[in-house]
Parts: sequence; C-alpha cells; structure tokens
Amino acid sequence: MPPEPSWSWSPGDELAPGLLAWALLGDGRRCETWLAWDLGRWCPVAVKLPRPGQGARAVAALAREAEVAAAVAHPGIRRLLDDRLDRPLPHLVFEYVEGPTLDDALADDGPFHPLDVLLVGMQLAAALGHLHGRGLAHLDVKPGNVVLCDGRPVLIDLGLARPVGEPPAGGQRRGSPPWMAPEQVRRLPASPGMDLFALGAVLFELATGTQAFDPADDGPAERRWPQLAGPPPPASGRNHEVPAALDRAIATLLAPDPADRPATASQVLPLLAEAMPVNAAEEDRLWPIWATGRLGAWQGSTTARPPLASRPA
Repeated sequence: MPPEPSWSWSPGDELAPGLLAWALLGDGRRCETWLAWDLGRWCPVAVKLPRPGQGARAVAALAREAEVAAAVAHPGIRRLLDDRLDRPLPHLVFEYVEGPTLDDALADDGPFHPLDVLLVGMQLAAALGHLHGRGLAHLDVKPGNVVLCDGRPVLIDLGLARPVGEPPAGGQRRGSPPWMAPEQVRRLPASPGMDLFALGAVLFELATGTQAFDPADDGPAERRWPQLAGPPPPASGRNHEVPAALDRAIATLLAPDPADRPATASQVLPLLAEAMPVNAAEEDRLWPIWATGRLGAWQGSTTARPPLASRPA
C-alpha cells in the first residue's frame, strides 16, 4: 500500500497561527505529532493534528484524546496545553517532553541496571495509578510511549486511552502487539490490568534488552499473539544479572490471568519496593521512608476532574 500522505512543513513554516513547525516527532495512521515553536509561550510544544486528507474520524479521535488528557494531571503524564479542534486545521497542543524514549535508551545502552528498572517501574506505576484513579486505562504502555525527561519517565500518547469497562471501538483490537495483555488481545473491555501487564512487559524489556513476546506477522494465533500461549520465560533466563526479587515482580505483572496480577497500581508499588536492594541509598528511593507506612492507603489521585463515564463503542 502507498504510504499515507504527510505534512511537509520546513522549519519555521506556520503550521497554525502562533505555531512554527520545527520537526516531525511521530506519525500514526490518522494523526501526526510535530515539534513546534509556540510564539505565545516562547517555548517548544508538541502539536498533534490529522494527517492530510484525514477527516472527521481523525478529529473525533483527537477529541477523545483531548477529553482524556484534560481529566488527568500528573508529572508522569504529558500535559495537554490547548484544545484547538475548532480551528481550520484542528490540532492539540501538548507540552514538549524532551528526552529519549525508553526504546532509544535501550538501543543506545542496552539493558538497564536492575535498580533503574525498579525506579522506572515505580514511577510508571504511580502515573498509571493516577490514570486509573480517573477511571481510565492507557492501553498502549510501551517503551516508545515513555520519554525519559531528565531521567524521569513520562507517559505520552493517550490516543488509545479509554474509560475502564468500555469495549474496544467497533470490536477491533487496539494496542501494540508485543505489550498487549491476553484479555486485550481477546478484545475484552478496558481494564487497569491491561496496563499493568504492559508495565510488566516494559520492565522485562528494560531488564533483558529483549521483548517478552515476539509476535509473528502471520500463522496461528499463538504465533501472532504469543501472550495467548502463556507467560514468557523468566527475565533472569535472558539476563543472569536480574535479581530474583525483580524477576518475581516482573513475572507477577505478566501473569496471563489478570486475577493473578496485582489488582491495582497501588499494589504494584509495594511489589516493586520490596525488590529494592536493602542497601539502596536514600537518594535512590522515590519517596521518604517515613511515607512508606501510608502506601497501603494510596489509590491513585482523585483530586482532578471526576472520572469519565464509560461510553458504548
């Protein structure tokens, strides 16, 4: 099939009033994301807009993403700055999160140190807990959707996020195959457990430098969707430097049956915290030791807007 048409702005071209194109950051089937210079804020921003020739369905997808992004407010999730879907060229303006993605970091440096795997995992779990506390599931947690901004992981791209309990639109599979939970492959309604499985797949990849699941392009379902055939081998089988406690935590997140995984992101934090080396320095910990006793009460933030209501597909 011929490639989808793409915008061809040069640096300095005006892609919308007050926004000067800088570089293409990423593209999908219906939308593109551009790095732009915001003349009003005098800073770089990320602008997401329909690809050329895409119509109402692309705008509707952006409207859905805007609704989700407006409902969350967490340092571990990229912020929406402006909803400009009523403009001649509809677009959304997001903060620009500068840094390599986890994909980039793996390609450049190989597997992460076990302590760094745990620190990334705990910070992503906190961000997911906030999202789930708003009644939402991300549904596309993967290394390419996590940016390391000054070493801090930030989730980007809420384009597939849906209210918990909502079935996939049109009954179609939505997500990125190597990181999809078995129940997501089976097209079940959105759930936090899908994100926690994906988190386990991301941590497996960080710990080993290889994907937990390697889908084939064709063949029987178990080849195209290997997560349907059962759990992957232990992470320590691919990298002997993975400590046993981290190995167990990753395996728990990757349990094929969601009932065998942590039920909430608030249960993931102590799971990963227990895998922290006993001699970890105070500066390596994400929260003060005196706050640990309150961890059991944490259920994700509910201080933003009310959760989005689940809607039929």
